[in-house]
Amino acid sequence: MANRKPFFTRIRANIFVERKPYKAEEDMICQCVRPAEGEMGCGDDCINRMLFYECDPDCCPCGDQCSNRRFQRKERTKELQVFQTKNRGWGLRTLVDIKKGDLVIEYRGEIISHELCEERMCTTYVNEKNFYFLEYCNGEVIDACTKGTEARFINHSCDPNCHIEKWSLRGESHFGVFASQDIEAKSELFYDYNFSTFNNSVESEQVCHCGSEQCRGTIGRKISRTR
Repeated sequence: MANRKPFFTRIRANIFVERKPYKAEEDMICQCVRPAEGEMGCGDDCINRMLFYECDPDCCPCGDQCSNRRFQRKERTKELQVFQTKNRGWGLRTLVDIKKGDLVIEYRGEIISHELCEERMCTTYVNEKNFYFLEYCNGEVIDACTKGTEARFINHSCDPNCHIEKWSLRGESHFGVFASQDIEAKSELFYDYNFSTFNNSVESEQVCHCGSEQCRGTIGRKISRTR
């Protein structure tokens, strides 16, 4: 069936296919002071938070009152729905209001090398039309084609309501989709694929259907042209 939702396996953490997860050489010791009972610490003035490092429970004075552990606690907007859009294929929308700055969902998948990614594109995915790759770091890619989260269904927009943030924890990176603005319930979620798609040359050839006034015409790299 053409409208059948693509199958994928949900995973609770990234899967490292060709290596074991790294361990941080140095602990990011938090400098915050433990707040009063009933209050949460490690807010906007937390140095770790400002540097996009999640606090390690073993090195944070705030203990269980630390608010800078969203990825570790698997925080996310739970009321998300995959749905068929009019002209963008499958998409993802929220069924509840989301506040600006909230972590919507983590983008997870298999962590593989560029070489293995190219190999999969020529073999496993040779007949596929849609790819779910995100640049990881140090020559690696997040492959969410068969294993990942619902983040893989988020469509591109040149004027998105979400964005990608790269956070570090114990030597590895975590990529989260965060709300760039307050988002109302029943709204489709978007981010700009120009952030870090693996194969930008392919993305730049695809016509963009976001419909925004800021539309660049193609998905991916900004193309210089006269409107």
